[in-house]
Amino acid sequence: MNRFPDPSPADLVMVKAEQLAEHLDANSTVGVVLHLTGAVPEPAALRQHMTARLADLPCLTHVLTGDGATARWMPAVPDMARHVRNQQVANEPEALETTVRLLLREPWAEGAPAWRMILLHGHASDGFALLYLAHHAVQDGANVVTVMEVLFGPRLLPEQFSVLTRDVFPIPRPRLRQALRSTVTLLRHARRHRLWQSVSHPLSSRRHTLWAQAPSAGLRTAAHATGASTNDVYLTIVAHAIAQWAEDVWPRAANVSIPVMVPVNLRTPDEAGAPGNRLFLTRIDLPGGTMPVGQRLARTRAVTSPLKSAGHKTVLRAALTRLPRLLLQRLVTASTVPGRLTVCTSYLVVRRPLLYGEAAVHRIDAIICCPPGVPMAVAAVSYGDTTSACFRIDQALPDADSLPARWRQALADLVATAPPDPACDPAPAGRTPAGRATPVVRALLTWLAQRPTAAGARRK
Repeated sequence: MNRFPDPSPADLVMVKAEQLAEHLDANSTVGVVLHLTGAVPEPAALRQHMTARLADLPCLTHVLTGDGATARWMPAVPDMARHVRNQQVANEPEALETTVRLLLREPWAEGAPAWRMILLHGHASDGFALLYLAHHAVQDGANVVTVMEVLFGPRLLPEQFSVLTRDVFPIPRPRLRQALRSTVTLLRHARRHRLWQSVSHPLSSRRHTLWAQAPSAGLRTAAHATGASTNDVYLTIVAHAIAQWAEDVWPRAANVSIPVMVPVNLRTPDEAGAPGNRLFLTRIDLPGGTMPVGQRLARTRAVTSPLKSAGHKTVLRAALTRLPRLLLQRLVTASTVPGRLTVCTSYLVVRRPLLYGEAAVHRIDAIICCPPGVPMAVAAVSYGDTTSACFRIDQALPDADSLPARWRQALADLVATAPPDPACDPAPAGRTPAGRATPVVRALLTWLAQRPTAAGARRK
């Protein structure tokens, strides 16, 4: 017997979503691409390295069996020769991205743990990549980060992993007033919006899969200068990109609030590495319409305030773990009906340096899934100097592959207009007029201007 709660409706909905997909682009696969500088390792050594750490990662040694009330986590021994693979990549522009797109479409073997690690090499003269993929029913984004830290980071105590929630542990019962307040918030955002339903552009199961990078310092600069969090900044530039795109080509979403689903991480230290999702997907309405990006950030901060409340998280955790199964199932089903599904976003920060042997990870690209009925999903990972965003976008949306470039431009605009941050600009007060670019800001703007997006420019 295992010590994990049985799979919840939040896990099973990812299985059902994949079954509804008419194309493998819309499957429930998530993961990351680790970019490393150093010599290409031997696949056998990588398998041995991972095998030695399996005991600390039960999400790699369990499978989801059954359905509904009979669903269970069952132990399963991974076949490391199949789960850890080696693949040559062409030494051509965008060859790595093309290879990753193809590997994302691979189905999962019945009865085997739903993860794989693929060593990709040949695309870079001074390094290689590790592509880690998992089924979202078994691992959420926070757990994917934990897996990477166990495999390639320093040995940590459970409470030291980068992506855990600490303000609902140990888990108290929510106060009645807080429960009522949180319920009102959830119900207010439960109405149907139908922004993405279009007769001329019906949603499909085909996806653009695109990446774009930006300097992590840009998000931090904008956050520090305004008292916001880096997640607030990230959500702001996502909303700004969508609002500008909608104004140009999607009138239904122009000049209205943009409903966005965000995962509230509820995984506690004792659940690090455990199978299943420990998140509550909740909706917020980000400011839409035409406005300066700085004004949009101010309004976004007000919208995200409840998500930062320990009391609100306690209510969401109680809903996830204490609601009767039938009631939680009805809640999940109601949130995924047509007319309520909308843009999904996620933002993760990896705080520990990652290494494999002497090869150092210098960038992490996120991989998010975009199930049927979801118009687009955007996930970003901040690691070191770079924040990398993955865009999975329904190909039915016109000109949607312009969104990565719009996202980067929104950050550049926000950094350029942010008041100077004393922590970043040592000039005495009064020497730099507010709103003008400091040396740090100018360096960030140059970085953004010179670095191309991986969306680059061709449609996939």
